[in-house]
Amino acid sequence: LSEMMSDVTHRLGRRVDIPLSTVSRYVNQAYLDVVNTARPSNMERIAVSSTTSGENRLELPGDFYEPVSLSYLTNIGSSRTLRLVDTRTLDAVGFTPLGVSDRYALYGDWMELWPSPNSAYSLQLRYRSYATTLIAGSDIPSLSTDWRFPIVLKTEAYLHQWLGDPDRARGAENAYAIHIAQLDTDHARRQRDKSGMKVRVIW
Repeated sequence: LSEMMSDVTHRLGRRVDIPLSTVSRYVNQAYLDVVNTARPSNMERIAVSSTTSGENRLELPGDFYEPVSLSYLTNIGSSRTLRLVDTRTLDAVGFTPLGVSDRYALYGDWMELWPSPNSAYSLQLRYRSYATTLIAGSDIPSLSTDWRFPIVLKTEAYLHQWLGDPDRARGAENAYAIHIAQLDTDHARRQRDKSGMKVRVIW
């Protein structure tokens, strides 16, 4: 954190009149922006929980940000993966009679299963956690090294806006956009490593 704050103030012309708390706040906002673009793999998590017959709610992990998939750990019915739907869809059909849940919705800090489970099943939730705030000067963002400089560029844009200089803010924003366009996300790098992603005609 301290290194990024120093880089930003240096790029702004060694401005010492900007409160460190303001620089830190905008570094953290820029960090969140970059995380949402980069979607780093080290924020991917797995949580396992068990259902209870007749109980349709399961608590979400404390660091839950967004779901990737929800599936049974053993073969249940015709499919192991549950489908994410809107809460209004579940409210329209109700949660009874009991059965093997094949849909779920997110609400508050829990998930709701439909239909309500008729037995104890083990479920695996793959999800992305949220980015924790950088507080101490030694805190390191949960991003690969090549995605850290965009935090500086985005912070620079925010601080130019804060200083009332929209022209320089646009310039910094453009530099940020050009830089991240040249970077691969963790997902894109994974795709390059996959084999057999071709179209073939089977005779």
